[in-house]
Amino acid sequence: MSVEMLGEKHYTRRVSQVGNSLSVNIPKDLAMKLKMNKGDEVEVIYDEEKDGLIIKKRNRLPDGIRPEVLGAMNRAISKYDKALRNLKDR
Repeated sequence: MSVEMLGEKHYTRRVSQVGNSLSVNIPKDLAMKLKMNKGDEVEVIYDEEKDGLIIKKRNRLPDGIRPEVLGAMNRAISKYDKALRNLKDR
């Protein structure tokens, strides 16, 4: 269930137990919007003043790699995927 307020979308989720830990699922529309996939890391921040949690997608890049360089590399790999695979098989 979601409610939109002042440009924010609020969701109500049920807390589940997985082993000895608690978990909260992420709504599909948010996962798609944030381009989140199974195995991605998130950062969980506890806000003492608001007594609440903030969950952020964590973008992990190797040290010294700029996001725009990684994006350009991914575009090139996507564009030339077939040619690169053919080279690998030679």
